[in-house]
Amino acid sequence: MIAAYLVMIILIVLSLFYLFSSIAHGLAKYSAEEDKSRLSFFEVRRKEIAEEEEAGRLTPDESAQLLVDVDSETNSIDSQKKPLLQANVTFARWVMLGATAMTVLGSVSLYQWIGYAKEVAFTQDLHMQRLSPQKITDFLQYRTERYDRAEDWYYLATEYMRAEQYAMAVDAFETALEKLPKNAEGRVALLVEYAQAIFYANGNQSSPKMQAVVSAILQQDPTQAIALDLKGVADFAQQNYLGAILSWQEAIRYSAHSRERLALLSAINKARELGRIDYQQVAPIITDQLAVKVEWDTAQYEWHQDDVLLVYAVLNGQKMPLAIQRVFPEDLEQPILLTNLDAMTPTASLAQVQTVDLVVKLSNINDNDLTKGRIIGIKHNLLVNSREIFVIKVAL
Repeated sequence: MIAAYLVMIILIVLSLFYLFSSIAHGLAKYSAEEDKSRLSFFEVRRKEIAEEEEAGRLTPDESAQLLVDVDSETNSIDSQKKPLLQANVTFARWVMLGATAMTVLGSVSLYQWIGYAKEVAFTQDLHMQRLSPQKITDFLQYRTERYDRAEDWYYLATEYMRAEQYAMAVDAFETALEKLPKNAEGRVALLVEYAQAIFYANGNQSSPKMQAVVSAILQQDPTQAIALDLKGVADFAQQNYLGAILSWQEAIRYSAHSRERLALLSAINKARELGRIDYQQVAPIITDQLAVKVEWDTAQYEWHQDDVLLVYAVLNGQKMPLAIQRVFPEDLEQPILLTNLDAMTPTASLAQVQTVDLVVKLSNINDNDLTKGRIIGIKHNLLVNSREIFVIKVAL
């Protein structure tokens, strides 16, 4: 980059030097020809006056007066050529050359200093798919230094999280929270990610700092699933197994992702075992469930950005699902858990039936109408609460 910048400077200077040299040469040539023409005219005029005097058409006094007029005109033209910039035209031209060069180089330097060159280079790398993790981090660091806005610090923090640099992510999240107004709409979501960063930075262990952030989140949003999960972690670390179970069950209630639910169910079972807490003391929040594994050939279909799978259980002959979940690519690696918590209405759920049909539909993420989409897999008469994981191979 520096080498290219120097080459550009040299080319600009040489171009300007050539331009002004050409102009100077042309002006000098034109000036010399003009001076020669004037001198020739005055010499011819003097000769004519002498011939007129010899022929007797002019008296000696008239001839002398005319010669005085010619000399006066010559001196007048010479005096008009002596202002400052015309007295030393070469110096003036070099001054103009230097001023132009300084203007151009100053503009380029200002462009570099303001940072637009970095933004252009980043955009080009993005379009050419030449971005590396380090380039992204460097660019985000530059933006925080230049703009110092909450959103810039947030993007930098999420990049640190992606790179598993959790301590640096914590610092970036704290700066973003300082910059963000107290009543900003996305403050709770930012606090959630901040709490996760603290948890990871502490070696996946609870800490008083994390607990304080979790408490602040739950005061504003008591149904925040990740905060409830972290509260359960803190209770579990303090051997408050009953509190951990209650927190994790609430997290299950408000989490729609099967992967999180399965992990929380495993943690709840561990807390029940260590705390010797049976189902009579704390009733299970999930009473009825159906485990599904969706399989498809990725070589036959490319997942698009707006695609989503609707996986739902329905009574044979009916259209309204008893339980439904939206599934994304990252959820396909593990079984999808349909439960009594996924009911569409409070009056109908998996708890009221013994067998259901299982349907997989390819839909658009922007469609709220569950009747839209294309059915790509179906199984009939499956038992609810079976220990089996039902596998559906979808056809695309």
